[in-house]
Amino acid sequence: MHTDRFVVFKFQDEWLVTYADREQTAFATRQDAERSAFDAADTLASNGHAVSVLIIPDVSENVSKPYPHMERSIRKKSLN
Repeated sequence: MHTDRFVVFKFQDEWLVTYADREQTAFATRQDAERSAFDAADTLASNGHAVSVLIIPDVSENVSKPYPHMERSIRKKSLN
């Protein structure tokens, strides 16, 4: 079964939603882009389509470290 995919990503100062590698729509915020992608995916899914939404995070955003407890554990074992 074919899966329709929406991809949300930041390009320069805009958040883009790409559908089927063809159509792109620009949004000012990530939240607006995500909402649009999920709304469109819900519409397709309700009509029997297999859909997915891929969100590519902006690497310049402050992303917390995924395993902060591991970092503390590693630091404690250091002899320096």
